Amino acid sequence: MKAYRKAGGLVLGLSALLFTLTPATVSAAGTDGHNRGAQATNAPTTISAPGAVAPDSCLHIQQLNPDEQKYRTVSNIPFTYTDAAFGVNVWFDVACGDLFFTVPPGRQALVDLTAVAELDCQGPAGGGGWCGGRFLINGLPLPWPDNTGRPDSYAWDSAIGGAVDWQANTLAQEYVARCDNQTAPCGYKVQLQSALLSGSTSVWIDDLTTRVDVTIGPVSVV
Repeated sequence: MKAYRKAGGLVLGLSALLFTLTPATVSAAGTDGHNRGAQATNAPTTISAPGAVAPDSCLHIQQLNPDEQKYRTVSNIPFTYTDAAFGVNVWFDVACGDLFFTVPPGRQALVDLTAVAELDCQGPAGGGGWCGGRFLINGLPLPWPDNTGRPDSYAWDSAIGGAVDWQANTLAQEYVARCDNQTAPCGYKVQLQSALLSGSTSVWIDDLTTRVDVTIGPVSVV
């Protein structure tokens, strides 16, 4: 949806359950990204200026099967995150980018995380700026497992292209979750974040769909 479209209700051709899932506690993740079963309150990492709040009007959708969970948040309300309000070279939460999922006791799961939206990253001409994207799980950045030795951010959009250079952009990351608790499921919070990097001054986000697919079962990492 471009800036001149009506930012209003969202019409979905779906038959789905709309919900908001907010567990009181989640299990804390270990330093290796795995859930170790200890109970802790949610503490998402949010880095933004006081009062810099984007609209958070979302539809929450889920489909739960014995060995597969599908979670979605969707929003068609455009919002521009600016350096004046959210800072530069710091990460901030994206509105409608939070989801929760669980892993059964003693089980493992492969988690697919995707965010698709129309983006317009802006910056000075010739500056080479870009707008980053990443997911947090229980406050820790992905990926896990990783083969780089560092949390890896993602160039979600480039500031090259000038004004009104909106286009569809995709962020996709993977995660392996394990619940070591043998008596209770382990809860996880997912948070989508963005950042204005290397001289970019704003990012316009619209028509956002955040997806988390959880497949329960043994996972092989080679």
